Amino acid sequence: MKPLSLSTISSAISASIISASVIGVNLLNAEPALSNEVDTSQSTTTATTTSEPSATPSATKVDSSDSSESNNPSEFGKSSDSSQNLEHAADTTPSYQGEISETRQLEKVSVTAQVSQSELPLELQSKQISIISKDSLLEKISLGGAQAALESVPSVLYSRSGGVNGQISVRGQNSTSQRSVVMIDGVRFAGRSLLEFNVLDVSQFESIEVIRGAASALWGSDAMNGVINFRSRRSNYNLGGESFKATARLRSLEYQSVNNGVAGRAEILGGGGGWDLLVGVSARNGGDYLTPIQKDGKFLKAKNSYYTTYNADFNVGYTTKNSTRFYAQGRYSHIETSRAGGLAAAPGADYGVYFRENPMAEYYLRLGVSAKNLKYADSMDAYVYYRYWDTDLWNDRRTLVNGNGNTAQNLFIHQEVYANQYLGGRISFDTRYKNNYFSYGAEILSSINLTPYRQNFLTTAQGECGAASCTTIRPNTNTDFALFVKDDWKVFDNWILSGAIRGDYVLTTISKKRSDIENKQVANNMNGAKESAEVLDANPLIHTGALTGSIGSVWFITDYISNVINVSHNFQDPGASSRLSSTPSASTTPTIANPKIKPEYSQTAEFGFRFTSENHFASIIGFYTNYQDMVLGILFQDGRNRYENIGRAFIAGAELEGRHSFASSKVLLTYTLSYNYGEDLTQKKPIAYLAPLYGNLTVKFDFDKVYFVLVERFYGGKNRVAGATEYRTKSYAMTDIYAGLKLGAFKSYMKDMELIFGVSNLFNTIGRNPVTVGAVNALYPLSVTNPLVEPARNFTLKYVWKY
Repeated sequence: MKPLSLSTISSAISASIISASVIGVNLLNAEPALSNEVDTSQSTTTATTTSEPSATPSATKVDSSDSSESNNPSEFGKSSDSSQNLEHAADTTPSYQGEISETRQLEKVSVTAQVSQSELPLELQSKQISIISKDSLLEKISLGGAQAALESVPSVLYSRSGGVNGQISVRGQNSTSQRSVVMIDGVRFAGRSLLEFNVLDVSQFESIEVIRGAASALWGSDAMNGVINFRSRRSNYNLGGESFKATARLRSLEYQSVNNGVAGRAEILGGGGGWDLLVGVSARNGGDYLTPIQKDGKFLKAKNSYYTTYNADFNVGYTTKNSTRFYAQGRYSHIETSRAGGLAAAPGADYGVYFRENPMAEYYLRLGVSAKNLKYADSMDAYVYYRYWDTDLWNDRRTLVNGNGNTAQNLFIHQEVYANQYLGGRISFDTRYKNNYFSYGAEILSSINLTPYRQNFLTTAQGECGAASCTTIRPNTNTDFALFVKDDWKVFDNWILSGAIRGDYVLTTISKKRSDIENKQVANNMNGAKESAEVLDANPLIHTGALTGSIGSVWFITDYISNVINVSHNFQDPGASSRLSSTPSASTTPTIANPKIKPEYSQTAEFGFRFTSENHFASIIGFYTNYQDMVLGILFQDGRNRYENIGRAFIAGAELEGRHSFASSKVLLTYTLSYNYGEDLTQKKPIAYLAPLYGNLTVKFDFDKVYFVLVERFYGGKNRVAGATEYRTKSYAMTDIYAGLKLGAFKSYMKDMELIFGVSNLFNTIGRNPVTVGAVNALYPLSVTNPLVEPARNFTLKYVWKY
């Protein structure tokens, strides 16, 4: 079978986007070349997604009788005029008029991603997009939440703080730096940049989409290094039925030995009469995990790494006969997590720093409508949403000691971070005209923080507050209004140009009521505190904004090889939190306000090549990001921080990834390799916590009744460090193995059910991830929690149902 030419691909686009509601292709009967892939950017088996709020599971099939295809290049990307919602299509093997012999390859290019704001298949996208499929999420065996799953994506690493606690690093920047965006179904998951991943249980989601690289022209402020989009699950049970029916199913159940951790998820699925309903509940609980470090013949624990989380979510929709879907989504999350070390908790529990979030609660509701075949657009999606956070932070330093065993302070802080509210909405349209596919619309996001953070001191030590309780930040709001447009243009049969432009206007309001901490700083004449307070008093309204854009190219040199180029201009708005005096993460040393801080800008260039054939994919991409007016916390001699525009910096790197299928898809090989290098050009020193070289290699043997998987994760040593702010780290590799038993091969009623047994860190390797934060101080030498060591050998037993 010959590879696809771009003319064939452009014809395939018509079949792959017959309707914006087509979001899954059944590959079970087609035997695709790369089935059950672990995770990749151009996954050939991941369910196709669109701009709707969630993905239909891959069991949905395309009815060939509804398919139509035009061989006219001017009909680029144009969908057929089908009046039926293809979620209700017949359960038949897909075929395409005029290209029946290419069925498997047409399916291969049908994968799209909501995060791209385009219905173009990923092979034709100039941005680097990875998709972690639902199968890969369910098969994950290593300790950790979504952060651990994301490590399979090039240029993404897990900055661990506990069992499920921590952040990620995307192209060299921690997610708390506000240079990457996390979303759920296209809605920004704002409000807890340090803790947001603790809330996310991967069993709740259909897939994770990742843009590796800049995307401010698509998603606005902060999308400078990457965008992570979690796709919610949606019911495919009894779709097309005349009457509503429902069933209950156990999605997953697992046990992990390293911390006696248990987790599970159950769902109620319903459908019929135009309705689709999914209600899910999930929970996780684990104690302090064991590490590979031994003392007196016993493995030491990472103290204070335990967790307990509960989640409930729903996704319900009603689809009319003209394919208009009205939907509602909601989430409730309750978590109790602790930090053994890492960011904002180093040097960690070994030295008497016990930090925990108990509890943190999230409430979320989204209401929307999606419609197709409108007079003025091919499709439309509009929604409004509301998110509410309450968090109790506990910073217990009563037993903080140094390396000499001397007690350093007697401090115990309870910080109340209550009533953080986020309101927003978005309306977007998709239109295909001749050789162009347009996506355009408007959105608004407003953060409302009218309840000041409050620190309560539970011991006699009262820090800078000087009282048993004090407020630490002024009331504030931050509202972003945006307009955006994106165009994918097929210039020739072998060349596609993509362009996007977005305008953001940001209004920040700051109360004139000073916090108790700010009044103390002014009274004590601390660095710039009086001047900053007076400027804030005189300027309660701060106006900022940015015009961002990007242009990309995909040029097919041959049917196998394409060249990819991207250039973009991006920005980060500092927001109220960086401008005001505050106590992030219940810090004992409040930041000093800086109302004069300016937005940060960056320019990113990407260049690379992709190789694609029926059974093989490989990509190598180089990137360079130049930061202007970079925002960083500057440490003063008295130990206090203030956010400032430090000047210029850059991060450059390269990403290699590949997937290869052999022996009729029974052997699958995937790999990634990432290299990063960064420099603070103003201060002439390396950018801190930037991992130089890392990657993974996965081999999967997939048979009719069982599969076996070997994963090798490797991390290069970090010797180039930013002075005395981070430790050097050693190179190490960790081996994971697991096997899955396909229960459906033995009993038909167990179809898609599997039992998985695995071992992560098989050889008990001692490793400290190069992006995990530690406290570099002679009083706090290397220990289990400084920087925090990765978990020891972990045995996992897991039941999953991959419906």
